[in-house]
Amino acid sequence: MDKKSLRKAAKARIEAMSACDKARESAAVAAKIKTLGIRGNKVLIYNALPDEVDTREIIAFLARDNDVYLPVVDGDDMYLARYDGSGREGAFGISEPTGERFTAREIMPDICITPLRAFDAALDRLGRGKGYYDRFFAVCDCEKIALAFNCQKFDEIETDAFDVKMDAVVTASETYRK
Repeated sequence: MDKKSLRKAAKARIEAMSACDKARESAAVAAKIKTLGIRGNKVLIYNALPDEVDTREIIAFLARDNDVYLPVVDGDDMYLARYDGSGREGAFGISEPTGERFTAREIMPDICITPLRAFDAALDRLGRGKGYYDRFFAVCDCEKIALAFNCQKFDEIETDAFDVKMDAVVTASETYRK
C-alpha cells in the first residue's frame, strides 16, 4: 500500500475507535512509559492531537526528572521550546510552549517521543506527511520512541531513503523494540 493510501487507512481505523477506547489505550501507554526507565536529561515529546495517544500524563511524569521540550512549528521548520506548563495554540491547532525556541542542534535531546500515523513490526514509522520529524532525526541522533494505538500497526510500511526507523514503538498491548 502506498503512503497516501496507508495514511487514509490508518485515519479510518483511528476514527473507528471510541473516545473511551482512545482514553483507555492512552492510559495504558502512559503506564508503560513510566516503567520503561527512560534515561536522558533532555526529552522531546509532543502535545497530542485528538487522534493521537494522549501525552499529557506522560509530559507531567517526564517533567519531574527531565528537561522536557515540545515542538514548535514555524512554516516548514520545527523548533523546540522547554515545557513550562504554558502554551498557546500553534500550527495545526497543537498547543505549543511560549518560551524561547531552539533548534535541534542547540538542544540535542537524548530521547524523542514521537507521534505517528502508522507503523510496522520492523519499526518503520509513517507520519502525517509533512516531514518534520524526518528532518529532525537527520540532525539529531537520539533514542526514538513512538506512541501508537494498537490499530495503527500494519503489516508493512513503505519507506523512502530519508525515513528513519524507531528504536521502539509503545502501544497499549505491546512494546516493539529493535
